Amino acid sequence: MIWGFVGGIFGLILLAIWVVTIIDIVGRHFPRGKTAAWILIVVIVPFLGSLLYWILRKPTPEEIQRHVDGELALRDSARRRDFDSTSLTP
Repeated sequence: MIWGFVGGIFGLILLAIWVVTIIDIVGRHFPRGKTAAWILIVVIVPFLGSLLYWILRKPTPEEIQRHVDGELALRDSARRRDFDSTSLTP
């Protein structure tokens, strides 16, 4: 009984990873051959194909810029905050 539950949860997690991977492959606008090859790999070997795709995936320039902007905003907000010494211990 417990193994059926664990298997069901594992199956749902694998399905979610698989769907997110397929959506990302299609959304990246690769050339047709590359898109077809990645989808074929992910469909034939779902977990291993998805893992391989996410390891080899390179970020888009927009993703890099979004990351840089987030880092700059975080540093800017930290610079603007007053120093709080209440958390320092003697």
